[in-house]
Amino acid sequence: MESALIIFRWGASRMGVDVEASRKLGYDVELRREGKAVFYAPRIASLKNFAPTDLPVFFNPVSKPNRDLSILLLAARFEGERIRVCDPLAGTGVRSIRIALETDAAEEIVANDISPRACELIRRNVELNKVESLVRVSNLDANQLLASRELGKPGYGYVDVDPAGSPAPFIENALRACRRGGVLGATATDMPALAGAKPESCMRKYDAKPLRTPFSKELALRILAGFVVRSAARLGLAAKPIYSFSKDHYIKVFVEVDRGRRLANEQLRKLGWISYCPKCLKLYEARRFEPPIKVCRVCGSAMEYAGPLWLETLTDGELASRIRSKAYESPELYRESLKLVDALAEEDHGLLGYFPVNALAKALGRPPIKPAILVEKLRRLGYRASRTHVDPSGVKTDAPLEAIKEAFEGEAKT
Repeated sequence: MESALIIFRWGASRMGVDVEASRKLGYDVELRREGKAVFYAPRIASLKNFAPTDLPVFFNPVSKPNRDLSILLLAARFEGERIRVCDPLAGTGVRSIRIALETDAAEEIVANDISPRACELIRRNVELNKVESLVRVSNLDANQLLASRELGKPGYGYVDVDPAGSPAPFIENALRACRRGGVLGATATDMPALAGAKPESCMRKYDAKPLRTPFSKELALRILAGFVVRSAARLGLAAKPIYSFSKDHYIKVFVEVDRGRRLANEQLRKLGWISYCPKCLKLYEARRFEPPIKVCRVCGSAMEYAGPLWLETLTDGELASRIRSKAYESPELYRESLKLVDALAEEDHGLLGYFPVNALAKALGRPPIKPAILVEKLRRLGYRASRTHVDPSGVKTDAPLEAIKEAFEGEAKT
């Protein structure tokens, strides 16, 4: 086998092109390492102008943190349990294989892809990693698999929907497939829609109005979470966001699924609208059955709004701490994700929105200061404040603009 392996250096995760495997599969594949998994993936000649959908089998190496956090959440949330896992858009199967190798949570993992070519590659990767007893390969349309729930078997404890683009077409069936107390992870890469650059697209896919603001990525997370909650309620299910993050070109929301109309109604009451005044940087929220606020109560300026979206916390702080602990048990496996899990564990998730310090400085006519210094000064003034994982220059706070101005002026005098 070594003679059939052409070794080259391009990042520690790439081990070389396998000539023999490429011949059998009919396209160039390379051996890669991610976490504990060693697997075949379509060869990527260059990341410049790279599109995962152009490959013979879908694979995006840049999305390793997405897979890392799925695995860490499973390890933290289902510690001491054994659940069924569904990966309905599996691609190379690396997520499913890593779940089998890096957690004790799975009693069965269904790695599904509609592409026969992908399924052939998944089988080869499953055998390579010796996880045949845990990972079962399925070749169905994702919605067909999720809707059937493999009747006669218990629902899935975890379903991971990670498409190229919007997860919207898969959400209802993914929710149906979850057992009571199960978790759905939904990834969205259509950020122009969710962050407000293409509002019509957002309305069409998520039935929500986006808004371009300094904190658009957080609004995108709240729109996606709100869409999942509303989709669940239509089915008599209650979806509760428990862990959410924004990274590079995508966002991801994890929700815990329960059953019952009363619980569904409770979650619907946590939806609403966020209005933003660009003049005085004031945020307003209105609950779902109230009209959105369109005039700023501070300066009288007309305001735009976003929604319906999720208004409550997107991440459970205790779970975020457990996920960070799991990551640091094997830091060599999750090196690329340590800063992200740190930031999520330290963020004040009870605060709505955030502002980059440059935007605050511009609004106040002051030179910018370091985010960490601003957070410290606002806390000294008696306000809640924290950094945000979404933007390294961003600060979350409940302080009014006058207090933020005082913090900036105090820094200018030191």
